[in-house]
Formats: sequence, C-alpha cells, structure tokens
Amino acid sequence: MALTLTPSLVLSCPSSEWAALMGFKAALKEPYRGFFHSWRGTNCCYHWRGITCEPTTHRVAGITLRGGDFTVTITGHISPSICNLTHLSALTLSDWKGISGNIPLCITTLRSLQLLDLSGNLIHGGIPSDIGRLTQLTVLNLADNHLSGRIPTSLVNLSNLMQLDLRNNAIQGPLPTDLGRLKRLNRAFLSRNMITGPIPSSVSEIYGLADLDLSLNRLSGSIPGSLGLMPALDSLNLKYNNLTGRIPWRVLGSRMTHLDVSRNALSGRIPDAFGEKSYFISLDLSRNNFVGSVPKSMAWATYIGYLDFSHNRLCGRMPRGVPNHLHPSAFDHNLCLCGKPLIKSCSRASGPTHV
Repeated sequence: MALTLTPSLVLSCPSSEWAALMGFKAALKEPYRGFFHSWRGTNCCYHWRGITCEPTTHRVAGITLRGGDFTVTITGHISPSICNLTHLSALTLSDWKGISGNIPLCITTLRSLQLLDLSGNLIHGGIPSDIGRLTQLTVLNLADNHLSGRIPTSLVNLSNLMQLDLRNNAIQGPLPTDLGRLKRLNRAFLSRNMITGPIPSSVSEIYGLADLDLSLNRLSGSIPGSLGLMPALDSLNLKYNNLTGRIPWRVLGSRMTHLDVSRNALSGRIPDAFGEKSYFISLDLSRNNFVGSVPKSMAWATYIGYLDFSHNRLCGRMPRGVPNHLHPSAFDHNLCLCGKPLIKSCSRASGPTHV
C-alpha cells in the first residue's frame, strides 16, 4: 500500500524553526486584533501571516509584520529565539510603536539576512557592534526608535548595503571616517540624532549615492567640496548642524536638485556658481552668516523653484534676472539688500545693478 503524504507533511517547516517562531511570538503581545491568530499548528509554512518559506527546503526565509494602524499596538521585545532561523533573509517588524528592548546581539549570526527593518518602535540600546558581519544586507532600517551609542565601525563592512536609515534616534559620536567603503549605498538617512564631528570626505567616494540626509545633528567643521563632484547625488540635507567655513563652489555648482545647508554657521560669500546645469527644486541657505551680494549668476540657472537666502548678512542690489516667482521673503532679514523683487528700493549709493 503506497504511503500518501498530506500537504502539511510535505511543506512543514522544521520543528526547530517552529519552536523559534513560538519563542518569537511569546515575547510579543498584541491583545486586540489577534494578529497571530493564523499561527496555528506545527506547519509554519502554511498560511501563517507574515511568514514566507523557501520553496524547496521549507526553511523560514522571511518575517514581514508591519504596523501603521495607530489603533493597534504590539508590545514586548524581540526574542533571541529568532536567531535560530538560520535561513532568514528578511525581517520586517516595523511601525508597531510599542516594541521595546534591545536588538538581540545574536542577530548578526543570521548571515543570509538581506533586509532588516525594525523602524517605528521603542527599541533602545546600541546597534550591535559586529553588525558588519551581515555582509549580505542591502537594507538596514532602524529609524524612529530610541537607539543610542555610536555607529559601529564594523558597519562599513556591509559591502552590499544600498539603503541605510538611522534617523530619529539618539545616536552619538562621529560618523565612521571610512564610510566611503559602502560603495553600493544609494540612500543614507541619519537625521535627528546627536552625531558629532566632521563629515567624512570619504563619503564622496560612494559613486551611486543619490540622497544624503545628515540634518538635525551636531556636525562640525566644513562641508567637503568633493561632495559636489558626486555624479549621482541629487539631494543633500545638512540643516541644523554646527558647520562652519564657506559653502564650496563645487557643491553649489553641482547638479543637485535639493540642497539645504540652513541653520549652520557658514560664512563668506555665496559663490557665483550658478549656470545652465543649475536646476534647483529647493535651495535653502538661510540662517547662516553669508556676506556680500546675491550671486548675479542666479539669472543663468535653468530653474530655481524654492529658494531661501533669509537671515544672513547679504547686502547690495539684487541682480537682474532673478526668477520672478521668488517671494521677497526669501531674502528677508539681511543686512542691506534692495531692488526688485524686494520692497526696498535702492539709492544711488547702493552701487550699480549687476548684469
């Protein structure tokens, strides 16, 4: 008599991985909606909500549990039992607002992990110091938590990392000086932390970096001019830091469409770096200590959508050809600017109009 195997036996995940998921579930509490209601029986590959398995080996490959519904909250912590899922390639446990505790240190043993998203929770403690062991990781999202401590130096070993999101935490200390080793990085969001020290010049070695946000930190020193030579960099946000020195000609004259260096302590003249390749959807240099006149080359820019030069020490006649749509408030609270589009007219003593 032939033995007939039921689908539940054929597709069942290993008992060790079932036990790991039970330990993971036991550390989390969701009393209102029964989010884990489908986690029944011993076959975690069969209709368990948020669980995906490898089709041939039936090992657990992914856990995707996203929140976002503010009427529902999962509390508890991430159990180290998750580290027994040795084939796990994706872990998303995001936007539950109530998951706390530390990131299990053993998570760095999951060498197949490609996506780690724990954003939007109350996780505290530090980023595991040996996070760099996860060399297959392409996405690391720990944003909107209560993480503290420094960015581990081993993070630069994540050679496949494409997206790094650590914003809105309490991370301290400097950026790794060799951050430029993250050659595949495309987007880096580190805003709203307490990061100190300079912007590493090695960042400019990340050829494909398109979006860099270091705003609302405590960065000091000057803006590396080499950032303006990055071929893919489209958005650079450095607002609310303690940066000093001049704004590099190469940065202002680059092909970026979004540049924000507002609320720093930058000084000197605004470079006359605008040209035909200048296409700024947003350009904000406000609340610094810039002196001199508004660059006459602004008239040569292909496009400037939103602009803010307010709260500086600029002086002199406005140049001809400044885009008509710019509101006079974009130049408020400067030393002695005058001429259209401003309300204040110029006297003869204000000097000749720039062409």
